[in-house]
Amino acid sequence: RILDKQIIVVNFLVDDLRFYLEIDKFSRLADGMEDAEPQNTESENYSSFLKKKLEVISKLFLDSDIPPKLRVRPQE
Repeated sequence: RILDKQIIVVNFLVDDLRFYLEIDKFSRLADGMEDAEPQNTESENYSSFLKKKLEVISKLFLDSDIPPKLRVRPQE
């Protein structure tokens, strides 16, 4: 489909939305990380959690085992 002079792949719309929502959540969590004290155990656990979340986002959307490897449309 064409919308506003751009080709829209309907199959990617759902993945694009999920990717956007996950990145938005990740960004909010990472912003909260700046407020945490750098040397306490809680912030280390939080940092580890964010790294795992980043790996999951990458695996699901950017380097998928299910073809195509890139599950979202790159920004132009």
